[in-house]
Amino acid sequence: MKILLIIILVIIIFRIYFIFIEQKGLYHPYKEIPETPKNLRIMYEDINFKTADGQLLNGWFVPVKDAKVTILYCHGNAGNIYHRLHKVKFFHEMGVNFFIFDYRGYGKSIGNSSEKGLYSDAQAAYDYLVSRRDVDKNNIVVYGESLGGPVAADLCLHRKASALILEGSFASVALRAQQLYPFLPMKLLITQKYDTMAKVKNMHIPKLIVHGRQDEVISFRHGEMLFKSAAEPKQFLPFDGGHNDDVFVTSDNYGKALQKFFKDSSLF
Repeated sequence: MKILLIIILVIIIFRIYFIFIEQKGLYHPYKEIPETPKNLRIMYEDINFKTADGQLLNGWFVPVKDAKVTILYCHGNAGNIYHRLHKVKFFHEMGVNFFIFDYRGYGKSIGNSSEKGLYSDAQAAYDYLVSRRDVDKNNIVVYGESLGGPVAADLCLHRKASALILEGSFASVALRAQQLYPFLPMKLLITQKYDTMAKVKNMHIPKLIVHGRQDEVISFRHGEMLFKSAAEPKQFLPFDGGHNDDVFVTSDNYGKALQKFFKDSSLF
């Protein structure tokens, strides 16, 4: 009986420890925002909005006069919106409205990060967007970077989006974790699924899946699996670069590729 209690105690301790490690591995928030689009001489609005469960979030809305398309950007697991200033500049110069926000626990946003929480955050960001008179509700493109991929995909299942773009995202946390720890039953251990592959398989809006061939964090194989699983219509755009090299920097033709995707999707 004593041995059984010890085994149970060890299992409980391991489970608690694993949940702690899982949380630390998934989320790397950064609170400080030392620069804004104003430093790039780009006019923007600093936006605060609330989630359904009462969390106060922060983001930047960067408008373009008479823009046909609005990008709702779900960033990755590290840093905050400040670390994506070059993407603000990129999309501003493309001539689209751009809304990027911080998840709960990131930047000026309040709360603690979780899978359920991030999904709620994206829905609140979308709901804020469609409340604006200067946003065409029929031309909202949801963009997910890395961990933002499953967040963006989940949003498209719960709100009306014109297209979905996934950049450097993973098929699921379980598959990524199993690659890191092949000797453990990761599907049974993980509590936060972020199953992007399951979300896109029956999604029939236009999808663009972008992935670096030399991605050292989320292997190129994940991009291939996402593309294979996704329902039509879909496009796959591989590029030369790693996870943090950034397609916006490494690919001179990314702007043209996005414009072509928008035109193919009847957005431009």
